[in-house]
Amino acid sequence: MTPKTANINPAAAREASPVGSAGFIGRICECAIGKEDKDTLRKACLNADGVECGGRGECVCGRCQCHGNYHGDHCECDDEHCEKFQNQLCGGNGKCKCGVCSCNEGYEGSACQCKVSQTECKPPNGTVCHGRGVCRCSRCECDAGYQRPHCKTCLGCPDPCQTKLNCIECLGFNIGPFKGNCSKACSTVVPDTVSQLNKEVKHCELKDSESCWIKFSLEQLDGVDTYKAVIQSERVCPEPPSVTAIIGAAIGSVALIGLVLLMLVKFFIYIKDVKEFRKFEKEKKKSKWTDGANPLFKNATTTTTNPIFTGE
Repeated sequence: MTPKTANINPAAAREASPVGSAGFIGRICECAIGKEDKDTLRKACLNADGVECGGRGECVCGRCQCHGNYHGDHCECDDEHCEKFQNQLCGGNGKCKCGVCSCNEGYEGSACQCKVSQTECKPPNGTVCHGRGVCRCSRCECDAGYQRPHCKTCLGCPDPCQTKLNCIECLGFNIGPFKGNCSKACSTVVPDTVSQLNKEVKHCELKDSESCWIKFSLEQLDGVDTYKAVIQSERVCPEPPSVTAIIGAAIGSVALIGLVLLMLVKFFIYIKDVKEFRKFEKEKKKSKWTDGANPLFKNATTTTTNPIFTGE
C-alpha cells in the first residue's frame, strides 16, 4: 500500500510536519485533488468579488469552512443580522435566514412587523386594491400609474374614452373596425344602452367611424382593463347634402363664372377702344390740313351774260 504522508522532523522542530503525497494536499494531506491542482480548488472558494470565502471562513479542499454562524457556499449568509422591529430580530415574529426574515404564519413585512390583514386595503363594496395592486402591511402597493389608497385612479394612463371608442361602436351600434370580432375584441367591456345619459356623470362625446357623434360613460371595474360602458342609444349624425341645393349651386356657379368672364371681355374691349380713340386724337392734332380746292371739282352753277341786255 502506498503511503499518503511522510513525517519530517527537523532537529529544531518540536513536532513532525506531514508532506503530502502526489494527488493529496492539506495540512494533513487529507484532500484528494485528483487531476485538479491547488489553485483550481482555491478558485472554487472565491466569491463574486474574488474574496476567499467572503473573508468569513477558510478554504479547505475547495470548500469553505465558515466561521461562527456564517454559512453558505462562500460564507455569505448569517442568521443574526436581519432587520429588527421593536429591537427584536424579525420583530420576534419570524426567523432570520441568510439575512432575510422568514415570517411566522399571520405576519408579513421586511421585519415581520405587520399582521396579515387586508381590511385597510379594501374599499367599501370593493376588492383588495381594486384588483390593481397587492396589500402589504395594510397598505396597497399599486400597479404602475395607479394611486393610493386603493389604486382607484391612474395618472398618466391613456384616456379610456379614446381607447374604448371602437368597442363602443361595435357593442352599441354594430359598426366600426371591431364589427366582425366584437365579442372577442371587447370582452373586457360590459355594455348597457340607455335613451339618455345621466347628466351628473362624466361622459365621453366622440365622432365614430361614420362621422356621427356618440355619447357614452365609462366606469372602471375591479381589475386592470375592465369597464362598464353606458351608451346613449341615439347618435347625432350630420344631415346628407340636398341634391337640389347641389345642382342649384352648380348652375349658379357656372352662371356667375360666365357673367364674370363676360364683364372681363367687355372691360378689355372698352380699354382697347379708349386707347385707340386717344391714339386717333393724338394723330389728328399732329396732322396739318389745307383749304386747297380739288382741281377736278366743277361747280354745278354757271352764269351766262346776254349781250343784248342793256340793263334798262
